[in-house]
Amino acid sequence: MAGRLRRRASVTGPETDEGPFVSFTDLFIGILFLFLILVAVLMLMHQEAVAKDKAQAQLIAQQLEQIQSEVDTRAALDANHPPFRLALVYNVYQTRPGDQGDWRFSRTVQVYRTANDICLNSVIMKSNLSFAWKPPINSETVPTAEDQSYIRAGMSCTLSASGERWDTDSETGRVRRTSNNLYSGFSVLHKSGGDETVGIQYRILGIYDDYYQ
Repeated sequence: MAGRLRRRASVTGPETDEGPFVSFTDLFIGILFLFLILVAVLMLMHQEAVAKDKAQAQLIAQQLEQIQSEVDTRAALDANHPPFRLALVYNVYQTRPGDQGDWRFSRTVQVYRTANDICLNSVIMKSNLSFAWKPPINSETVPTAEDQSYIRAGMSCTLSASGERWDTDSETGRVRRTSNNLYSGFSVLHKSGGDETVGIQYRILGIYDDYYQ
């Protein structure tokens, strides 16, 4: 009888009851798992950001290279063909010796100049009466398409900050700078009936190049 009681006592030992809460080990493993997932996501995001930055850097480098190429091309072009820039604008007035004070508008001229002292003069407004005395232009002196290289190259500037001289088949003359806004002088017109002297004034409208200051 006593033996049976001892066997039953040995078989039915005390049972451990964990209760309704998760063990600390399982909780720690779960947190560690979440942490590893978060680290992996952050690494992927970092790699994506690095790849995007590299792509943008390559794009910027290509754009800079293209801009530099354009700058080099423009510099080479400017070295061979310096750009013309507006330098001076003035009105030309004329008067005959007996008409003191009766100045008549002749034309408005724009002077385009390069850094190596080449000029293009553009007449943007003129009085037809002031050119009535000029002799007819010979056909061989009229510019043609074959003269484009010569026309585009321009000519050495004849008007300086101090004055200008000219001597052509139709007239000979000179002007001198008398003030900041005025050139004054004369021109001898070679007309068919004989030479005629007229007074000349360049009344400056705008100065855009220090060369003419």
